[in-house]
This record gives sequence, C-alpha cells and structure tokens, in this order.
Amino acid sequence: MDDEKGQIAWICFGLLLSGVMGSCFVLALIVISGGVTPARSVEEKMAHSDTMSAIQIFDQFFDSDQLTRGREIYLQNCAACHGAEGRGQFPEAPFQPDSTGRIGAPPHNDTGHSWHHSDVLLIRYVTEGGFSDLTRFYLMPPFGDVLTDEQIMLVIAHIKTLWTDEQRARQRQLTIEEAQASP
Repeated sequence: MDDEKGQIAWICFGLLLSGVMGSCFVLALIVISGGVTPARSVEEKMAHSDTMSAIQIFDQFFDSDQLTRGREIYLQNCAACHGAEGRGQFPEAPFQPDSTGRIGAPPHNDTGHSWHHSDVLLIRYVTEGGFSDLTRFYLMPPFGDVLTDEQIMLVIAHIKTLWTDEQRARQRQLTIEEAQASP
C-alpha cells in the first residue's frame, strides 16, 4: 500500500512539475514575443469585428492597425512565394509537385495547413526558415535576421486572418495543448 501511495505521489509531483515548466515555457515565449497586451473588456473585444477579436498569439490580441501592419510586412517579405492572398506559390495546384518534383511554398489561407501548427512552431518556421526535405519542397529562408520579433508576430497575426473561425479556434487549442504538454 505504501509503494502505491509513493508511486501516486511521484506521479502527482511529475504532473505538477511538468505543468510548472510548461507555464514557464509559455511565459518565456510571451516575453520573447513582446509581452502581453493589457486585458480587454468584453465590450472592447466586441467593438472589433469577430475576426479582429479572434486574432491571438499566445495571450496577445491584435487590433486592426497591427493586422494592417502585418499584412504590409507579409506583402513585402512573404507574398513573393506564398501569394498576396496566401494562396501559395502555385495557387492552381498548391500541393502538387512542379516539373522539378518539388512542392511550392504552401498556401496560408484556409485551404492550407498553417493552422495545423502551434504558435511556437509558426514562429519557429518564420524565424529559422523551413526545415523540410529539400528534394520535395522549396527552401523557405529564415527571417529571424530580417524581421524583428514584433514583425514576425504581426505577420503570423495577418496569416491568421486568412483562416476560418473554426481553424483559428482549433489552432488556438493546439497551441494550448502543446504548452500544457511541454516538459
């Protein structure tokens, strides 16, 4: 019986420790990303369109001015490959290999898969560049030395405007689950 209680105690301790470490990880990412915006009242959130209030990275919400800046940065740095409207490098066949046998830059709109990735991974992709098989995909260059952390967040916030409400909700849940599971 004592062994069983001891095992349960260690399991509880492990769960508590992983929760604390996961919270520290999320807090560190928030600090790196520029901090937390002040909490908004329900009325302030409702004053924005549904799309505007739904754009969130970690605990930061983005207003229409920030989303406009994000679109401008996206157009200057990302649209050449991903398309101005986020339809991908080859919008007519975004997931089909071209004559080189490689698949082009993916769409970031609601037909793409960007929303399948957590905030942490999206930031990593933009900062470090793509980390895919170069025989099957074109290389995405790193933008960590080109864009500031704030600009990267604004670009990702803009990309989230291209998704459906359901996709944003699912991506948000994925981000939360990943943070909770981080050791």
